[in-house]
Amino acid sequence: MVHLKFTKHPGRIGHHIRAGGTYRSPEYETVAISFNGRKLKLLVADTFRKKFVGLMNCKRLGNNEGMLFVFDRNGRHGFWMLKMKISIDIIWLDEGWKIVHIWKMAKPCKSIFSCRTVKPDADARYVIELKAGASSRMHMKIGDRFDAGSW
Repeated sequence: MVHLKFTKHPGRIGHHIRAGGTYRSPEYETVAISFNGRKLKLLVADTFRKKFVGLMNCKRLGNNEGMLFVFDRNGRHGFWMLKMKISIDIIWLDEGWKIVHIWKMAKPCKSIFSCRTVKPDADARYVIELKAGASSRMHMKIGDRFDAGSW
């Protein structure tokens, strides 16, 4: 099990996530985890609404910013890029924070009809979305682990 240390106050990454259109961005807690010594600041999506909205209103991300999706159970959780404004990397992790799948440079969809859903090849408990190209810059590969402390 992993212990996530949340900030005391709800946060937004770099104030770049904006409410817009029909979907209003909820307030998110933030958590810091690391990969190969590089600290990442992630918004935590742990409710249906937060997972549904995700980063769809985000216009830009910093190099060490993103979102952590926390699921109640392991599964092959699918993601798509409908209504996204930016390209991102999507990393699926098992309950031990090991990378089980990476979707690099996922691009926004223009229409629901041209938007594919991507699922991992193995069960995952967590999903991290980062700025496009981050997984390559950090040399992430399947089998690598994130460091999120101990639960």
